[in-house]
Amino acid sequence: MTVKARRVAVIGAGPAGAIATDALVKEQAFDTIRVFDRRAGIGGTWIYTPHLPTAIPSLSDLVSGKADVAVAAPPQLPAVTPLSEEINGHQRRFSDTALHENLHSNITPALMSYTQEPFPDKLSARTLADYGPGAPFRHHSTIREWVEAIFSRGGHEKLVELSTTVEKAEKVGGEWVLTLRKEALGRNYWWRETFDALVVATGHYNVPWFPSVPGLLGYDRKFPGKISHSKHFRNATSFKGKRVVVVGASISAHEVVHEILDAAQTPVYASIRGEPIPAFGWEPFLHPDIVVKKEISHLDSETGRVIFADGSFLDDVDHIIFGTGYTFSVPYIEHVQARIRNAYRRLPGVYQHTWDIEDPTLTFVGMLGGGFTFRVYEWQAVAVARHLAGRAKSLPPIPEQLEWERKRVAERGGGKDYYSIAPDYGSFFEFLRDIAGEPAPGTTGRVLPVFDEKWLELWTGMVVHKIEGFQRKRKRAEEARGSVKAKL
Repeated sequence: MTVKARRVAVIGAGPAGAIATDALVKEQAFDTIRVFDRRAGIGGTWIYTPHLPTAIPSLSDLVSGKADVAVAAPPQLPAVTPLSEEINGHQRRFSDTALHENLHSNITPALMSYTQEPFPDKLSARTLADYGPGAPFRHHSTIREWVEAIFSRGGHEKLVELSTTVEKAEKVGGEWVLTLRKEALGRNYWWRETFDALVVATGHYNVPWFPSVPGLLGYDRKFPGKISHSKHFRNATSFKGKRVVVVGASISAHEVVHEILDAAQTPVYASIRGEPIPAFGWEPFLHPDIVVKKEISHLDSETGRVIFADGSFLDDVDHIIFGTGYTFSVPYIEHVQARIRNAYRRLPGVYQHTWDIEDPTLTFVGMLGGGFTFRVYEWQAVAVARHLAGRAKSLPPIPEQLEWERKRVAERGGGKDYYSIAPDYGSFFEFLRDIAGEPAPGTTGRVLPVFDEKWLELWTGMVVHKIEGFQRKRKRAEEARGSVKAKL
């Protein structure tokens, strides 16, 4: 099916939405490009929201996959309605972001930035202290400024409608009808707009994911506030002197453990199922004030005891922080949300993480992981823009797309393994570049360079930076312990 859209809506004004918008504008093929973001500013998940109280509205709904539901629009539009917790509550709508005050990027700028939009050479005091002047990591405020600059440099901010939630997107008579709600002046303003195509660029760091742990829900009811998710971690202050268990072995778990080490009661316990992620191995957990435990096998809601898979246990635990990632959610696209709820932590029915198999006017940018983010978003964005302009190479037949998904599920299951592009970075980049092709003559379309194998060396070097940082921190702690023993 050849697509030739004239009106395109981009949902999300974060890093993925920024590059999608730029790629669409530079194709010079569209009459209307509109960008909608429910937050009050540009930046997406890189907007820091410490002013919003952190809480999980219903752990039961999260565990059962019933959280983040669509809301009903007024029967007649346009309309104006009062604010309400159901419609506007940030906890119920999962609109707060997953940033803590010291969060930094964890990918080197040469791989994280876009080819025409380098990161500013701006290091925080924390980065300088931990890694020195050559560090590749940037504070979250710098990343947000970079995203804002992509919109402002191209004059794209005029395309953006902020504080505007897409409450429903449905195909009616060959057009996408968007039900929109803008929060302004203490009211909700509702209306509809129509488009030929959608680019969903809302990311997958909104709705926390919790593993199935026997006793979890009863424990949460008996000890409200003890169980939390790394999404809601803001700083170490509230953990001062507390006994803490952090669940998980990926990036967010690393960060939370090390952020609270100097404040929490030591040791801090890291509960890990199986092996940690290969890139960092066990190094993040070798600090002398960290004790590694097996996965939690049961939570006892009567005594508060935390029992681990090897039979060991902890009593008097103050906090259990789950650094266990997120699940996908697009409640405004009913049929896609239904697919998500029938799958395990992935975006089903989507070819190469980018094109809806049933309807190629529905596209996705940024719904993947495994490294080379944000850089890979650029390749997706250009391929999508050319595809929607009718200038890209044709997608394979639907049976071939379905077979791609079937094989991937068979080989990788769901979760991160499914939506990670590792270790096949080069082939994925080159696939997208092949679909996109070159810009049309006489246009300003973005040019995608050939995947550079040197990027893989940069990726390895970035991991080394992090590992060396963990090693220095561990060495300082060991030397401090040795000094104390010597004095005794």
